[in-house]
Amino acid sequence: MLLYAITVLLAAAVAVMAFRKLYPQPYPGIPYNEASANRATGDIPDLVPIIRETKEFSNSIFTVTTQKLGTPIAQFLFPVIRKPLIVLEDPRAIEDIIVRRNKEFDIAPMALDILSPMFPKASVSQYTTPELRFQKRVWADVISAEFLRKVAAPNIYKATLELIDLWRLKSTTIYKDKAFNVLEDLKNAALDAIWVAVVGDEPGITRHEIYKLKRQLDNSQSDSDDSLLPRGTFIKEELTYISQTIARNSNSPAPKWSQKLETYTPRYRRFRATVTAEISKAMKNSVDRFQRLESGSLDPGDVDTCMMDLVLRRQIVEAKRAGKEPSDPVKDQNMLDEMFVMLVGGHDSTANALSWFIRFMEAYPNVQNRLRSVLSDAFPGPDPPSVEDILGTDVPFLDATCEESIRLAGTAKANFRQAIVDTEILGCKVPKGAEIFMNYHINRPPVLVDELRHSKSSQSANAKRGEGFQGRPGVHLHLFDPERWLFKGEGTEKEKFNAYALPQLAFGGGYRGCAGRKFATMEFRIIVVLLIMNLEFLELPDDLKTPGAIEGIFREPETPYAKLCVL
Repeated sequence: MLLYAITVLLAAAVAVMAFRKLYPQPYPGIPYNEASANRATGDIPDLVPIIRETKEFSNSIFTVTTQKLGTPIAQFLFPVIRKPLIVLEDPRAIEDIIVRRNKEFDIAPMALDILSPMFPKASVSQYTTPELRFQKRVWADVISAEFLRKVAAPNIYKATLELIDLWRLKSTTIYKDKAFNVLEDLKNAALDAIWVAVVGDEPGITRHEIYKLKRQLDNSQSDSDDSLLPRGTFIKEELTYISQTIARNSNSPAPKWSQKLETYTPRYRRFRATVTAEISKAMKNSVDRFQRLESGSLDPGDVDTCMMDLVLRRQIVEAKRAGKEPSDPVKDQNMLDEMFVMLVGGHDSTANALSWFIRFMEAYPNVQNRLRSVLSDAFPGPDPPSVEDILGTDVPFLDATCEESIRLAGTAKANFRQAIVDTEILGCKVPKGAEIFMNYHINRPPVLVDELRHSKSSQSANAKRGEGFQGRPGVHLHLFDPERWLFKGEGTEKEKFNAYALPQLAFGGGYRGCAGRKFATMEFRIIVVLLIMNLEFLELPDDLKTPGAIEGIFREPETPYAKLCVL
C-alpha cells in the first residue's frame, strides 16, 4: 500500500513538473507578471480583452507589462513555444538603442515576419548585411535636400492646393456647418504627392474628387462612368488593399504565415501585377530619359524628374564602378519592393499624422490661432506663400507645432529590435537573440531610472541635451504644447526651436531609421502652412471628440473628422 502511494505521488510530481515545463520561461532579472508565469497561456489572457476594447495592439502590450508593473522595462510572456518579448518604454534607452547601439541590436524576426513575405527585397525586410548597405547607398540621392526642394516640394505644394480646393467646396456646399471625415481626402492628397515624386506621373485622385463633387452638385449622373476615372484611383485601390491586409495579418497569431498565404491569393497577384505595371512603365520612361541624356539629346535640366531617375542613374554608376553590366530595372526586385514599401508607408503615415494634427488644432484653438497669426506675420500679403518661402523661412513656432504634432500623434507607435550579442538594457541582462518591443510614442512621463542604469553613451547624450524630461520639455506630456520645443537665446527675447528638447522617436533613428523622414517632415510643413492659412478648424460635436485610436500599420484617430470655415 505504501509503495502504491509513493508511486502515485511520484507520478503526480512528474506530471506537475512536466506540466510546468509548458509554462513561460522568463529571462532572469527583468520584471514580469508573476501570475502570467504560472499559467501556460502567459500574458495572452490579459492582453486580448484590452485589444478588443481599445483597438490598439501596441498600447495593449505596454498596458499589461510596463504600465501594470510600473517599470521602464518588463517582459511579455508568451506560451512556452515562444520566448518572452522584452518590452521597453524608456525613451532615452530606446533612442540609445536605435541611434548609437547598432552593433548590439538589429531588426527583429517579429518585424520581418510582417513585411518580408510580401516585400522580401525591401530594406525594411532585411537584416543588416553588405547587400543592404549597397541598397541604401543606391537610394541615398533620393533623400538629398536638393532633390526634395527641386522636385518633391512643388508636387506636394500642388497636391495640397488641390486638397484645399476640395475642402473649400465641401465646406461651403454639402458639409456647410457640418463635420466630415477627412482621412480619405488626406490619403488621396498624400498619394498624389508621393506617387508623382516616386515615379513622375500624376495620379490626379484629388482632382477627380473635385470633379465628382461638382458633377454631383450639378445633378449629373456621368460621375459613375468608369472611363472617367484617373489611373490613380486604381492605384489607390491596390495600396488600400495591401495596407489593410498587412494590418489584419500582423495582428494574427502567426503573422508570417498569414502574410505568406496571402501572397498565393488571386487578389495579391492582382495587386503585384497592377502596381508593378505602373512602376515598370515609369522605369522605362526613366531609362529613356537617361539614354537621351547620354546621347546629348536631352537637356540636363530635364532629368531627375522623380526618385526613379535618381535611383536608376545611381545603379548604373555603381554597376560601372564595379565593372558589371547594369541590371534591367524592370526586373529589379529590390527596386520594386523598395518602391512598394515607400508608396504604401509614405502616403498612409503622412495622412494619419495630418489627421492627428487636425484633431489637435480642433482641441487647442489657442494654439491654432497663434500659429495662424505667426504664419501671417512670416508670410504677409494676400497670396499663399510660395513653396520656396515655406521651406526657406525660419518660423520657430511652426517647427515646434509640427514636432509636437508628430510626437503626440504616435503614428508609428512601436517597433522591434533583436539583441545580436549578449548585452544590457537599463542594467538588465539581455541575452543574444532576445527580441525587444520599444514604445516610440512619448505621451506620458517615463518612469524615473537611476542614471547609472543608463549606458555610457546614453549618459553622454543626455548631458548634452539639457533639461530633457526633468525640465520644461517633459511637463504634461499627454497634452499638446508646442512651447516645450522652444527656448529663448541668451540675452534675447527671441524664441528659437530646439529639435533636441526630447528624444525624437517617431521616425526611428540611426542606420535603420525611416528613409523617408526628410520627405515626410518637409511634406508635413508645407501642408500645415497651407491648411492653417486657408482654413479654420472649428470645434467638433461632442460625439466626435473621442480621443480613441485605431492601430493598423499606423495609428489613426478613431474619428478623423473636421468642421471647416474657409478663410
